[in-house]
Amino acid sequence: MTNQAGRLKKLIQANEVLASIESLVDLLPQLLRLAQDVTGAEASSIMLYNKDKNILEFALAMNDVLSETRMDILKERIELPLGKGIAGWVALRKESLNVVDAQNDIRFSREADKKTGFETRCILCVPIIHKNELLGVVQVLNSSAKDCFDDEDQELLESFGHLAGVALVRSELMIQRLHQQRFETQLEAASRIQKQFNPKNPKLSGGNHIWGNSVPAHFVGGDLYDFIPNSDGSWYVYVADVSGKGLPAALIMSALWTRIRAAAAKELLPDDMMAEVNKAAFEFMSGEMFATMVLVRFYPESGKCSYCVAGHPAPLLVTDGEVQELERPLGLPVGIVGKEKYGIADIYLKEGQSFVVVTDGVDEARNNDKEFFGTDRLAENLKNAEVLPRGKALIKGVSKWRGRTPPNDDTTVIEIYKS
Repeated sequence: MTNQAGRLKKLIQANEVLASIESLVDLLPQLLRLAQDVTGAEASSIMLYNKDKNILEFALAMNDVLSETRMDILKERIELPLGKGIAGWVALRKESLNVVDAQNDIRFSREADKKTGFETRCILCVPIIHKNELLGVVQVLNSSAKDCFDDEDQELLESFGHLAGVALVRSELMIQRLHQQRFETQLEAASRIQKQFNPKNPKLSGGNHIWGNSVPAHFVGGDLYDFIPNSDGSWYVYVADVSGKGLPAALIMSALWTRIRAAAAKELLPDDMMAEVNKAAFEFMSGEMFATMVLVRFYPESGKCSYCVAGHPAPLLVTDGEVQELERPLGLPVGIVGKEKYGIADIYLKEGQSFVVVTDGVDEARNNDKEFFGTDRLAENLKNAEVLPRGKALIKGVSKWRGRTPPNDDTTVIEIYKS
């Protein structure tokens, strides 16, 4: 086998080896060892391009001549501006450079030679490029079989540089994939935790019922609902919709849940309780985020619903064949200002009637044609619901309308009804 054929075989083997390595930590030593083998060099080094800083950063060096003690000197962090030194020159121009007499080349820095005692005679440096983007440079020093590197060495190392580029991109994609998987695992855990905030539907007597359901648009969401019993037999029932989506909204949601529970312990009337929740919410939202709310105090014996609205869509009263939008007492969303007064309204539920509150993820749900679900379809779904709670049919209707289109917002419905 000729020398050239043997080196080409090594290049093919290098491709096979690099294709099997996923970790950057394992990849870099293999890159340098293969670069030296392909070109028959005494030493090699690799510098990776930091796009944010627009510099080359020293990654790893290998030397078959120096001892490990001497090589440790090179392990200190080295940064090289583009255009400086041999490696910087190559990186700036994205073209290879074969320096046959390093000691007399004005671009060559002797600093490393002075520190290690190694004498650099010649350097072959090529850029590592993938799809015309600079990833770094690899350089080999001192041909072990001849005075300097030749055109054949340069062609081989350039080919190797292309292989290295693919390997580096693949390694980076694997790292991103692992980070994504880790992040998704954390989000799944957060989703399981958030579901613990959703209450169980309580069992009431006398044909009274309280029901709710929430479907987050992502792993976690900013919609919140809860059912809280009072000592007089009444219940606080509320829905809150935090501005924004995803993890930030979910964190605000959990803080708001805590403040509402604390305020509920005082068993205030809904307007006073809403004012207290607003004051507490402003302390951690500071007007930068907010939440719309409907807060109801439901008295099962009489069917009375005393409610407040804080910037939220108006509640709905549903009777067989009819959906009525209820009075919407004035009140800003919680968290915008430190002090706010809230109006209050009362209704009395009769048998077969439902008091329904939805978040805007219901009427603003979109299908594949970007068309809104809308208030008309919302009303139709509630009217045509064959069984109670009517909210179940509504959520199914929204899901069917959306089809395969990913939800653009959390979907939450609560219902207080008499059967």
